[in-house]
Amino acid sequence: MRKLTDSARRARDVLARENAVLPAECERVAVRELEKTLSEFFVLTGGVSLKVERGDKLVISVSAKAERIKPFGVL
Repeated sequence: MRKLTDSARRARDVLARENAVLPAECERVAVRELEKTLSEFFVLTGGVSLKVERGDKLVISVSAKAERIKPFGVL
């Protein structure tokens, strides 16, 4: 019974990875880059979250909380 459970769990994990819009490692890299970019303009108070949904097209949502906008000169 345990082998069956382990096999089912592995099969579920493989299917989840194959159907994932963005592999976990790619998501971690993207979040790091977004945090780096956003922190150039804002004083972030928490982490950045990323949500990618597959539909007719990819829908990408980025969420972050900031304390304030950093001052910068006029471009």
